[in-house]
Amino acid sequence: MKEFIKNIISYDKIYSVVKTSFLYQAWKRFIWHMANFIYWYPSKDFFIIWVTWTNWKTTTVNIIHKMLNDTVWPTVMISTAVIKIANQEIVNEKKMTSLDVFDLQSILATAKSKWCKIAVLEVSSHGIDQYRFEWIDFDFAMITNLTHDHLDYHWNFNNYINAKKKLFKSVLKNKKTDKYAVFSADDKISRQRSESMSFDKKITFGINNSAVLKAENIIESMDGTEFDVIYLWKPYHVSTHLPGAYNVYNILWAISVAVHIWLDIDQAILSIESFGWVSGRMESVEKDWINYFVDFAHTPDALEKTLTFLKNIKGDWRLIVVWWAPGNRDKLKRPEMWSIVYNYCDVMIATDDDPDTENRIQIIDQLTEKIRDFDNKSKELYIIPERYFAIKFATEVAKKWDLVMFAGKWHETVQLTNFWKKKWNDKDILLEILGSNKDNKNLNS
Repeated sequence: MKEFIKNIISYDKIYSVVKTSFLYQAWKRFIWHMANFIYWYPSKDFFIIWVTWTNWKTTTVNIIHKMLNDTVWPTVMISTAVIKIANQEIVNEKKMTSLDVFDLQSILATAKSKWCKIAVLEVSSHGIDQYRFEWIDFDFAMITNLTHDHLDYHWNFNNYINAKKKLFKSVLKNKKTDKYAVFSADDKISRQRSESMSFDKKITFGINNSAVLKAENIIESMDGTEFDVIYLWKPYHVSTHLPGAYNVYNILWAISVAVHIWLDIDQAILSIESFGWVSGRMESVEKDWINYFVDFAHTPDALEKTLTFLKNIKGDWRLIVVWWAPGNRDKLKRPEMWSIVYNYCDVMIATDDDPDTENRIQIIDQLTEKIRDFDNKSKELYIIPERYFAIKFATEVAKKWDLVMFAGKWHETVQLTNFWKKKWNDKDILLEILGSNKDNKNLNS
């Protein structure tokens, strides 16, 4: 009955109809004015950078915040995982990438009182589509890869792309004097945006294609990543604790911001190199010569990039993954995720994420049904619906030098089961099972 009612009144399902109505638009405008009036339009006093795409938003926003906060001016940051006002950190307990208009204006007003002059905002397609950023004039637009995600909400990929495009148009139409943008030369849609939109200043970055900022000579290891950034024919060396080539993109975005605002590149890189990690982004726990990783990796693209890095460094040892998919969300990406897991991993353990009102066994069946058609004796598949026991089993089957990856719930502190909401954190559960927090090492994507 609970699932039946939710399917009927699901906000995501009716929103595409509701949002076009006059009453809804009038209500939204009233809310925008009310929130801005209460907090006295705080965003008008900020230089505002927004970051949007499918993957890696949170890490990039955190890197940019640190760089600007260290070298330019007190900076406020709002991301999925955490909110930072200058050096003060607040856990984002809303489980929302884009806060509602009242929470957003409240944070900006508080940051203004703390002398912050720059805001870095992680922006989701939901937040754009639901008008949470109205009355905010952005100075700086940043977009990279757009891949398969949120199609349960947007219905198709074109709607997803168009939702992102709205924000670019709002930047071009606002009253700010100078407008900046950063685009990825390695992503087709991002390149198209770069060619079709007229910003006062725009920069491209990339690894595989020609760009204003280009990364070369990338060296990956368990301890981090080294590479060279080529800008105006001059190389700048970067050494970071962040593992994986995908983190090179995160750093290129941050350096792109530095170039735009005439920040000394060497100074920017120095700040970036001292960046540690973001909770739940390739966070690593080492115990008994086994490396365990906890990462969000909830889309096919993110999962593949993460597993590519781990496969490249695992040598002759095994890669074990515990993976899942949330309930009541984009079901089309589940077959893609099983294919990626099968191609990259030696031991596969399927379990729960947030099944919510969708049958937990049905979700796992969709994740694993095609894998079971393969007769490959070199690979092992286990189905353990209860998440705690799946994590525990992974620690028991892991051998010396194996790499174990827990993909999905990252920093989240609750799990939505078929019956109730319960307190949960993957890393805390892992440490509890391992029975020790000694010799832990944190890395992040």
